[in-house]
Amino acid sequence: EAGHAVARLHFRLGPIFEITIDAPDGGYTLGELGQDEQTEELLTTIIIANLAGRAAEEEILGSATSNSGGSERSDLALVTKLALDMETILGFSAKWPLLYRKVESGTAFLGTDLELAHSVNARLETAYKAARDIVRDQRAAIEFLANTLLAEETLEGPELDAILEQVRQKMVDPP
Repeated sequence: EAGHAVARLHFRLGPIFEITIDAPDGGYTLGELGQDEQTEELLTTIIIANLAGRAAEEEILGSATSNSGGSERSDLALVTKLALDMETILGFSAKWPLLYRKVESGTAFLGTDLELAHSVNARLETAYKAARDIVRDQRAAIEFLANTLLAEETLEGPELDAILEQVRQKMVDPP
């Protein structure tokens, strides 16, 4: 969750209300987007922030845990659905941006349309590279927040605000 939160701070995605590693389905970072307009840039930023958790696990722990995937509510499921929507219904496809293609069967359709699967995966791979770059740049801030979460399990309210201020102070400007 530290990777998600630091990526949100990096992109200034809006306020964070709660971060926990103590939830039945794993942890979560609860926040609000600071923008109403869903542009391709914003949606890509959301994908990057969601992939930053997995990127932090790989960069800092050496491998990703199954919590980033494996369920319909996982980070991988959410970003795959968002990338699929960007390619099929939101008008951000490089090949057919004006063609609305509602996919009723969700991500299962990716198994039969390999060209679409390639486009969705390319979008995710690009975002994942950006997430890993952020994690590398912000490693000290992520490790500080991760250690705090290990000790506290859940951060919210004034305590969260104070910790996030300390995280911001540990963050470095991108190169």
